[in-house]
Amino acid sequence: MRQIKFAHRYIKFPRDYARSKLLDVFPVRLQDLSPTFLAYDTAYEDAGEIKHYPLPKSGNYMILLLQAGSGHGQIWTTLRSQWGKSCDKLKYYQGLIGQEIECKVIL
Repeated sequence: MRQIKFAHRYIKFPRDYARSKLLDVFPVRLQDLSPTFLAYDTAYEDAGEIKHYPLPKSGNYMILLLQAGSGHGQIWTTLRSQWGKSCDKLKYYQGLIGQEIECKVIL
């Protein structure tokens, strides 16, 4: 099973997020997204304080549309860069549409 790793336990995580089905992948530019969506996507709690994962002001990203509970739960999203260290992540994630993904927090 493929994994998506997260640096924090984000507020957006629904119950049963750890096993989610990838429903779709939407290419986006960060500069086109609303501050409200960016705040939703990057918010996490640290020692009782709400913080936000820092993102660049612009760039080619993608929104992964996921369904918790192995495809039987709440819909949720996460932003990812389209480019990894050695691959085109957009094509990689598009190839995983319809599959169950393990979502893992790496603290």
